[in-house]
Amino acid sequence: MTDPAFVPEIEQNLLGAILSGGDHRPTLARLTPEHFIEPAHAEIYRLACAAQEQYGTTTMPTVFKLASPEFVQGFADRTGTPFGSYLSGLVSSTPFDARNIKGGAKAVVSQWVRLGLKAEAEALAAAASDPATNPAELARAIVARADEIASHLRTRGRTNTRQTFAEAAQEALTASIEASGRKGLTGITSGLIDLDRATGGLQRRDLILIGARPSMGKTTLGTSIARHAGASGVGVGVFSLEMDNAKLTARMLSDLAHDAGHHIAYQDIIAGRLTEDQKDAIAGALERHTALPIIFDDASSLIIAEIRARTETMLEDAQDRGVSLGLLIIDHLGKVKPSARYAGNRNNEIGEITDGLKALAREYDLAVVLLSQLSRQVEQRDDKRPVLSDLRDSGNIEQDADAVMFLHRQAYYLERAKPEKYDERIEWEAELAAVCCASNRVSLSVN
Repeated sequence: MTDPAFVPEIEQNLLGAILSGGDHRPTLARLTPEHFIEPAHAEIYRLACAAQEQYGTTTMPTVFKLASPEFVQGFADRTGTPFGSYLSGLVSSTPFDARNIKGGAKAVVSQWVRLGLKAEAEALAAAASDPATNPAELARAIVARADEIASHLRTRGRTNTRQTFAEAAQEALTASIEASGRKGLTGITSGLIDLDRATGGLQRRDLILIGARPSMGKTTLGTSIARHAGASGVGVGVFSLEMDNAKLTARMLSDLAHDAGHHIAYQDIIAGRLTEDQKDAIAGALERHTALPIIFDDASSLIIAEIRARTETMLEDAQDRGVSLGLLIIDHLGKVKPSARYAGNRNNEIGEITDGLKALAREYDLAVVLLSQLSRQVEQRDDKRPVLSDLRDSGNIEQDADAVMFLHRQAYYLERAKPEKYDERIEWEAELAAVCCASNRVSLSVN
């Protein structure tokens, strides 16, 4: 490796510690030969992994024994140093041992990421110099590639993924005891009592999908969940991929004013049709809730890599504000842009998105609420209540989602089915009045 940005001692120090013996299984489980820039070091590390697997040790004599004669001879020819002597030098010069090898492993990965990003930046510069390059596609490609490389550095997520039965059971028991003090709420409150009772709240590390046809109130429910979760002290991130932040917060202000006894339509707020009293009511609601730990992002057409990167920024912003981000709301699935990996296969594209969001929920200990539009087949049935098959490209959604909820407003359909005959109209008016007096219902399906 002739790149002056490459520091071979970083890899040599780690290899020397591994070849000194000891229990290095945690390190071997996290690193791969790919993380070594120098090909000879990658081969030495591969031999060390093989030695651990076959003989339960990574000492220098064992690793040397596994090296092929061709590699040993080729190493000597290229470097002018016998392979055995090189290994001995690694062992004698390393500053690490089994107790502090973790830092050496992190340094190797950091160097690999740094040089990988350097190579991508150089490729970006070359591509950007070509007048025929599509800048939008180039920007997306570099973001996706940079995220893929940087993912090797991520350590803020839930790293302790292995537990004994006793540890996991104790964790579940502790959560249950804590929930009893919160009236059965084990997750994050949605602000809807019946929904919280049915689910125990929005559970961290879950992907929760809320599906509905247009005009059913998906976004309104999303903002309501955001403000109730925020009011409970949970940090909330909202990706509004369809509506800008100003319009989204106008919906929330209307909701807050309603709770205070002021009926102010969302449309009146965005259209500037507010009376002085209504302006005062809005200002009062805003003042009372100005500290809500909610972060909005209204960038459009984001791919999963961009959502992940922006979520990491939200995590840091929330931490700077003294709260922990616990809930992520994405409005909506149809506006998340897939990568080019499955271009043309919508089912696989949806699967890539939902799988990526599920991984995000698990890695960062978040409850991820994903809003989604349902297919038009709902409108073609007499019974308009949604079912799982109404989800567009539902196979992957059903597989990845931990909970699926549907919004259904019977009044919406009744209003559009006014009969012409007088006697039928009387019955229709009575049914419509009964539905309008009742609360909008959320039907819940958990898979």
